[in-house]
Amino acid sequence: MILRNKQADDFIKNPSDDIQGILLYGQDSGLINHRTKALVSHYIPNKNDPFLLSTINSSQINDDPGLLADELDTFALTNDKRVILLDLSSDLKKEQVDCIIESKSQSILIINAGELKTSSPSRKAFESDKNFIVIPCYNSSNIDIMALLNSKLKDRDLTMHKDAKDLIMASLGNDYGNTTSEIEKILNHHQSGDEISKSEVESIIVSSSNIIVTDLVDTVFEKKTKSVSRLYHSVLDEFNPAQILIITSNHVIKLMELLAEKDDLNIPNKQVIENIKPPIFFKRHPSFQKQLNTWNRGTLSDIIEILSETTIESRKNNDLSVELTERCLLKISSLKN
Repeated sequence: MILRNKQADDFIKNPSDDIQGILLYGQDSGLINHRTKALVSHYIPNKNDPFLLSTINSSQINDDPGLLADELDTFALTNDKRVILLDLSSDLKKEQVDCIIESKSQSILIINAGELKTSSPSRKAFESDKNFIVIPCYNSSNIDIMALLNSKLKDRDLTMHKDAKDLIMASLGNDYGNTTSEIEKILNHHQSGDEISKSEVESIIVSSSNIIVTDLVDTVFEKKTKSVSRLYHSVLDEFNPAQILIITSNHVIKLMELLAEKDDLNIPNKQVIENIKPPIFFKRHPSFQKQLNTWNRGTLSDIIEILSETTIESRKNNDLSVELTERCLLKISSLKN
């Protein structure tokens, strides 16, 4: 059974006990992690109880073919619900999927995965089985972010100027974890009944961590290749490689949108940057003008492929993700149009 959008949100708030397992997959690792934590907290209030929570991963079940079946066959020593948390770096094999479905385990299996094709054995099997819940977790759209922001404002009895909301939309990526963290950071500075202005948002959201990650991205796309590695390793104090790849991908998409708008309307770089909604932070305008003069849509499409390949490779080789992402950024910065 597939649950999307509001159905998925409602299920996460009040999960059913009458299921065998839950598969969470997609592009947004932040949303997957958020939903997984909520599910584990529901089923097991005490996550540190080793008898109620068992965590395994792809490498373990591939190295030990009997491990998955053993975990599924294990009963809790009490009447409490037992959870198996399976973290996948690669899709399950057909025999592993069959093992899960045929086990009729009394434990609840929660599976975290990255992107899965429609031909994935896991997706095909769990989507058609009434004992399993499948929850796709795609990157947040502007509509999703605005809905999240408005919900949090309402919960805290706060209001916000429209231009302040526009600034937030322009400044945030589409990773749920980062988005939630940044919105909370802004709202935590205010008390019930406050009205939040653009200048207040600007003073909070333009933090050192945000500045350094946008500096990194702008450095890459201004082709200042010699400075990329230094900035990249500074950014790692605040962002992980997966987040950096997402932020970089969003930036490429933004450049492609600007170039398309420029060609369609036949207007100068400065005007197309000033016109775009949601707005680009004003201090980045000069850099964006340079980047629009540097890149074309064909090369940017190639960069999207490079980023996608690096994302997949990093998930397969998580221990090399830092090096793979750095190599990717350096490759982009040194590309010729």
